[in-house]
This record gives sequence, C-alpha cells and structure tokens, in this order.
Amino acid sequence: KNASVCGPSLRSSPPPPHSMSAGTLEALASGNWVGLAPCLVGAAVLLAALFALSTLRRRPLPGKLKPRGTFESEDPMSKDAIDERKRDFSRIVATRRDLWIWTDSERRPGTVIPIEPADGVAAEQVGQVCYNRLKFWLQGELGKIPGAVDLGATSQWQVVDRVVYFISASPGFDFVMRHKVHPMLLQCKFMIFVSKSAQVRVAWYAFATDKIVPGSTSGPFVIKLVSEDLRAERGSRSHAEFRYTATQTSEGDMEQLISKHKGLIARGIDSDDWEPYLKA
Repeated sequence: KNASVCGPSLRSSPPPPHSMSAGTLEALASGNWVGLAPCLVGAAVLLAALFALSTLRRRPLPGKLKPRGTFESEDPMSKDAIDERKRDFSRIVATRRDLWIWTDSERRPGTVIPIEPADGVAAEQVGQVCYNRLKFWLQGELGKIPGAVDLGATSQWQVVDRVVYFISASPGFDFVMRHKVHPMLLQCKFMIFVSKSAQVRVAWYAFATDKIVPGSTSGPFVIKLVSEDLRAERGSRSHAEFRYTATQTSEGDMEQLISKHKGLIARGIDSDDWEPYLKA
C-alpha cells in the first residue's frame, strides 16, 4: 500500500542518476520501492540530525534581553543634559548616513534626513543649529497634513525635543546597560517616521554581541527600539515609552536588515497599524 501511495511522486522526479548508488538504481529500474526504504529512513534521520544541530546553534540573547519587551527613556532635565543631547544629534546628522526618514512621500530604505550639518558653526552653537533645522523640516512634513501644525504653538514644540532626546547616544547606552548587554554596538541607525495621520515616531537599530571579537563590523544579534507617538499627549509623564525586539541574525549589513521591514513600516505610515512592525 505504501508503494502505491508514494510511488507516483517518486517516479515523477527521481534523484539524479549520478547521485545514486548501484543498488538504488536497480531498485528504481525494477520498481522495487520497498528496496528504497533504508535510503528513505536514512534521509529522515539525516534531516532530523540537521534540525537538531541548527537548534543547538541558537544562542541565548545577551544579558537580560528578552525577544520582546518595553523600555522607558527619561527626558533630560538639566540644561547641560539637554545641550548634550543636541550635540549628539548634530553628530549623527553630520554622518550623512545614520539618520533615515520614512514619510508618505519618501519610503526608500537609506533615505537620509535632508538637513545640512552645521559645518562652520561655532562649537557651542552646533547642537542648536541642527535642532532648528530639524524643527523646520518637521514643520514642513507635518504642514502637508491638514490640522497637524499649529504655527502659534511651535515656538515650544515638544515633539522636536522628544525626537532630539532620543536620537542621541544616551538612550541606546542606557538601554544596553539596563539589560546587562556589552556596549559594543555596531552599525547603529536611527529612523524618524511621519505617518499620514501625523504620528511621529523614532526608532533605533544596532548590532549587539555577547562576545567581543576584534575587528567586528556586525554582531550575532540585532536590537530594535521603536517609540510611541511623540506628538501624543502624555500628561505629567517625563519619559518616552518604547517597545523593543532582540533577535539572533546572520545578516551582517544593517541596511539590508532594515530593508526587510519596509513593508511593515509602510503599513504603519499608511494606517498607523504599527503592531506588526513593533513585533518584527
């Protein structure tokens, strides 16, 4: 009975002759499918062994990371701390590489925010200049959405502060320290998302490792943090809330890894359905 069920599919696509033993060829020629049973059993054992090996190669996440979790990033309170975040932001802008934007009209992975670094500006003014340029860009993007910008209220515009507070070195460092992860973070990328409904979110990606390897350009794990809507009211709360994912990866190029999320990001931009992306 087994031969009659499995026979047609085996006959329709037999293994290449050069890869089969003489005994296997004889069994095929004579229609003796029972004679192939040891080969099939061997193949099944091999597949099971390969699956077990792949399972053994899965490494536990570093530190206290879980596959998914939450994170709170406190706003800086002192003028010195705020100025330091602005300087960090200006350094990230100056890379012309590490701060990407995603909007209704711009959805290509790798699109760098179109604001100029503060070249030639006095050192003590660099952070504020880049802050002002971000504010101007964000007003332009949100100004395309009816009702999203109250020009009378933008002199103290909290959404710009919240974006700058996160696109800096401190939140990512705080995150890995809190989760007992080594602070060797590679190919860090920051994202600003502006949805069709005028939600503004930020995200951060970084490769992480549980073992320092000199000369490494990537790591075996990738961390992704995504913020809440930074335009939303949050009362007296003085921190931003984030969701994170941490996964093992064999991808060594952060741009390629982020590109795999572009469909989920587009879904969030179009309909504010961010949950699939938050879990990815």
